[in-house]
Amino acid sequence: MTMLKKTASIFLVAAMLAVSVSCGSKEEKMARFYEKGRTLFEQGDFVRARLEFKNALQIEPEYADAYYMLGRVEMKEKNYKRAFGSFGKAVKLDPDHMGAQVEMARLFMAAKAPDRAREKVDLVLAREPQNPDARQVQAALLLHEEKTDAARSILDALHGDGETAPELYLMLAAIHSRKGDAARVEALLIEGIAKNPDAINLRMILANHYLKSTKPDQAEMVLRDTIELQPEVAGHRLALAEFYWKAGQREKAAGVLAELAALEPDTEKHTIAAARFYLKQKETDRAGQMLRDGIAANPDSFMLRDALADYFIGIGAPDKAMATLEESLSLSSDPADPGILAAKTNMARIHLAQREPDRAEALVDEVLAENAKSVDAHFIRGQLCLADGNGAGAVTAFRTVTAEDPQNVKGYLYLAQAHLADRQTALATDALNQGLRHKPAAKELRRALARLYLADKDADAAEAQLVKITEIDPADMRAVSDLGDFKMSQGQVDAARVLYERIVDQAPEVPGGYLKLARLHEVKGSRDAAIGILEKGYARNTGSMPLLAALVKLYTADGQLDRARMLCDQKIAAYPQNAFTYNLLAQVQVAAKKPIAAEATLKKAIERSPQWNVPHDNLARLYLSQGKTDEAVENLEAAIAASPNNTAAYMTLAFLHQKSGAADQAKAVYEKALAADPRRWAAANNLAFLLAEHPDSAADLDRALDLARQAETLNPGEPTVLDTLGWIYYRQGNRHMAVDALEKAVEKNGDSGVINYHLARVLVDSDRLDEARERLEKALAAEGSYPERAAAKALLEKIGS
Repeated sequence: MTMLKKTASIFLVAAMLAVSVSCGSKEEKMARFYEKGRTLFEQGDFVRARLEFKNALQIEPEYADAYYMLGRVEMKEKNYKRAFGSFGKAVKLDPDHMGAQVEMARLFMAAKAPDRAREKVDLVLAREPQNPDARQVQAALLLHEEKTDAARSILDALHGDGETAPELYLMLAAIHSRKGDAARVEALLIEGIAKNPDAINLRMILANHYLKSTKPDQAEMVLRDTIELQPEVAGHRLALAEFYWKAGQREKAAGVLAELAALEPDTEKHTIAAARFYLKQKETDRAGQMLRDGIAANPDSFMLRDALADYFIGIGAPDKAMATLEESLSLSSDPADPGILAAKTNMARIHLAQREPDRAEALVDEVLAENAKSVDAHFIRGQLCLADGNGAGAVTAFRTVTAEDPQNVKGYLYLAQAHLADRQTALATDALNQGLRHKPAAKELRRALARLYLADKDADAAEAQLVKITEIDPADMRAVSDLGDFKMSQGQVDAARVLYERIVDQAPEVPGGYLKLARLHEVKGSRDAAIGILEKGYARNTGSMPLLAALVKLYTADGQLDRARMLCDQKIAAYPQNAFTYNLLAQVQVAAKKPIAAEATLKKAIERSPQWNVPHDNLARLYLSQGKTDEAVENLEAAIAASPNNTAAYMTLAFLHQKSGAADQAKAVYEKALAADPRRWAAANNLAFLLAEHPDSAADLDRALDLARQAETLNPGEPTVLDTLGWIYYRQGNRHMAVDALEKAVEKNGDSGVINYHLARVLVDSDRLDEARERLEKALAAEGSYPERAAAKALLEKIGS
């Protein structure tokens, strides 16, 4: 061999060795990162574990196992969307990665996509028939399909094979709970906790099991053990406080909440959580004091002042909310401080609600000058533009909202509304579909899209959205009910019946299913079938007053007065202080032409619930039907004289004046009712409506709006209040806000003739005639008489049907 060849051979061998060493070093380094990540994962250090798996992926971007473990980290951190992405990458790189396939099946189940979950489970079990994780998901799918015995067979086999996953014990406990085997449920949960000491969900379910089994001491012990296990988790103390509260041990509950408020390091968040607990229990004074005490302990806290301001808004004290937020402005001299910007945004929101657009706009400008991308500020600007009739400006604002926060469902809803304000229906539809691309499971977007398609006479597209909602969340009985209502509106009575029957079968404890199904049969003329359904529903839900009332009403209409009276008598015997049933019995007595008995029964209802206006109203109607108007007024005035704070009597007296056309007298009585009880939302609402209908000056419309907002604060979401708000906006010439409020009212009570008529009036003036016709048809199809019925009929004839 020549020297040249020998030298070349030496270099070649050296080069090969160098490559070999380099490759080995890369693989070893990748493996070290991966193994270190697994160790940290097992130790519960998910932040550092994530970093190690990412380091491994930097070396080898196609490392399926690292993506799988990264997905498991995201699952632990409850970042489910990221977890799905990581598992998806693992499966794409290695379709035979059974662990990732099973995790995707679990996520599909959580996302209420059982068909997709089943595809993954079938794939895994075809390769690995005994894969325990896949078999657990298979059992969950069978439970979802109500195939309890098949699910139990799989779970019992897994349990017998020594599987100890928390989910296995949860499913087995659920199965035995359905069978009423409390002892077996307890034994399974105790065993599950012994095998999985850190499984908090098992402990919480065991605590609830003990509560249902009237074992409060054991429940308390489990809740306290859970706190010791995770002392930093606020929810555990809240669960213990709720336990004490329900047990009547309110001072113990207060002690636990005080401990929570002092818990480090997030004392501000914990104080707010404790205050919200009190609000949930209607203990508003304690909630406010909790927040004030928190501010005293943390005088520089923006967060606590924001919470206190929200509290003041909730109790109808916007001036105090504004004063609290103004205090926040003194906490920092930096105009770009996030706390300052949040305070100004909240102040702008209050000014918007108080119909002070100039002040709101000035604050929004200040916020955007410091943070041009503030989603909240742009949102308020969009609302201001809508209120001002500036559809184009609203579109710009809400486009910014959705661009900065593509997950903001409300942003897309308002963007669609802004396009509608500019009569751009196609763009409104595009906005909602854009939102669905980012949030395909957003039911609110699909409901809004269905309404748009219906208004555009595209029933098939509307139906597709309503069906999709039921697929996204099969347990959402409201979605099933909406689809049933749609079928009814399209004359597809049999299809509607199937959906209403589904509600009855899947949610027998929900009275609405029986009520809708009975109504369907009544419309078809099958009163006997309707009665049978209501009887079945009432037997299952004897505490449901709507079912009792519907059944008594049908018995009465069918001439079965004895059965109607017997039902009322049974309920009165069981609950002799229940004014509702006395009022119901009186209606039966009126139908039986026994006015003297009905009068006595209504007086018993009033005696038991003097502040409930319905029996007062019915007594007044009884007197009016007998031509005893003076006697009705005298009776009410006597009730007021005996009890000057009896606002229910004021309400009925005002109603009498309204019915007789004496608007000024009605207004005066409503004023007295509000003076007696400023929180009487119905008085505020009715007075607002009268002021809008019979204004003496422009100031009356302003006062009407203030009163309607007061009523909305006292009873958020009440459809009659939303109707009043919408009608006042319409009277003021603000059609865009009128449509917004009235559409919300219709969504809450789509059967109201008055609300449908009011919305139709505004839609006609907005040149949305197809939608207006639909609303007028609904108004005229509504049951009962109401003053606007003739106007609704005339308006429909005017615009053409």
